[in-house]
Amino acid sequence: DGELRTLVPTTGIIFDSLLNFASTDDTDDNGTTADHSHRIYLAEDPATGKFAMSHWKHLSKKWDSKSSYADLLLRSTTQSVEMLPSMMELSSSQSQSRSQSQHSDERIIFILHNHPKMASTTLRRACWENLRSTCDVVSPKRDPMGYSNANDLAMLIDKCHDTHHFCVMGWHFHPNNFPNATISSMSSSSSSVSSRPTTFIHLFPFRNFDDWAASAMKQVYVGHSEAGCEEVAKRLENCDDGWLELDFTKYSKRSMSQMLGIIDEPQKIVQQQQQQQSAAKHHFLLYDYSQVHATLAMLERSYQVPRMAYLDMQYKQTRQDGTCSNKILSRFHDCFDDQLLGL
Repeated sequence: DGELRTLVPTTGIIFDSLLNFASTDDTDDNGTTADHSHRIYLAEDPATGKFAMSHWKHLSKKWDSKSSYADLLLRSTTQSVEMLPSMMELSSSQSQSRSQSQHSDERIIFILHNHPKMASTTLRRACWENLRSTCDVVSPKRDPMGYSNANDLAMLIDKCHDTHHFCVMGWHFHPNNFPNATISSMSSSSSSVSSRPTTFIHLFPFRNFDDWAASAMKQVYVGHSEAGCEEVAKRLENCDDGWLELDFTKYSKRSMSQMLGIIDEPQKIVQQQQQQQSAAKHHFLLYDYSQVHATLAMLERSYQVPRMAYLDMQYKQTRQDGTCSNKILSRFHDCFDDQLLGL
């Protein structure tokens, strides 16, 4: 079917790629493909449980500052699929006996990539409560453990056998700590947990860039009044990334691009994970941030994992009037709209 799965040697990490788009990728001096065309799934309608499927090279060119989620679904070269690859494997395994199926003990992990002004507070606090109730982990901070520290997250993945949901702050990983089933130095190849096949579903939220930037700027004003606006304006004079919520590096396309860039350095991952034995698969899902509850519920039903509680909590629904000057927002777009399209 034209599909190519890129297997990183030794580590057993599997990433989705598309062979039939390889000819459009940039090539190096030797004529070899310099980039993988990573397969990206888009949740079409949580009610139907269907997904659109595209590849990053194509999707990223359609994702500009004006794009809506519907635009990405309509304008991308996609095909509709009933389920993600691991869901197919899981469904197939259920028709076989446990002794015959290598997928019967598969562990499913949802990595919820949080970004400001995309339901991040709700997700972050739900993950905090979820770790407490499923693994007896109580973070002393308002963020759940592992939220901004990849080493802590790796330890949690190994320790919390009954936890299926983990929140991370955008994307803070590097080739030497890319999430895997036995990434933690505390793991051992003899561990029953580390030997389980593991599938990571990375969920990235989508929000229109213009809408996101306006909301982020307002949050800076709400939290820091005019002093915050002045700080943002100062940083944008030289097109620095921004400040607090209004920071280009905190937009989901930026961090998603960074993640896929890390995946394109498989040898660095191999060097850091020579002892990795289990096969960990990574799938990447983009979803409408306003549909986070329905999307996650659909995935939980499909993968037959327990619901994550506490998602009914909502925050920052009502904010004070006022925001920063539109000149600041215009400057932000002058600095970053072209960079956004070029990711």
